[in-house]
Amino acid sequence: MYRLDDQAGAGWPALTAREREVLYPVAQGKPNKMIAMELGISTRTVEAHRAKIFYKMGVRNAVQLARAVYAPTTSQETNPAS
Repeated sequence: MYRLDDQAGAGWPALTAREREVLYPVAQGKPNKMIAMELGISTRTVEAHRAKIFYKMGVRNAVQLARAVYAPTTSQETNPAS
């Protein structure tokens, strides 16, 4: 069994299937109550998933989550000198 501390900021691979389902509506700014109705789960369950998603993705709010999910990532830094 693993500890939650091992997953802090671990990103996408650490998310469960249900957390991945909840991630996109949260990043889109949907309210917890709407997400709960769409997924057929309780609002409290959405809140719990949301907290775990923020922890595992290493973000503090939905804006940072949206940036982490939707912002393009590059493996190479742009070098202005070249």
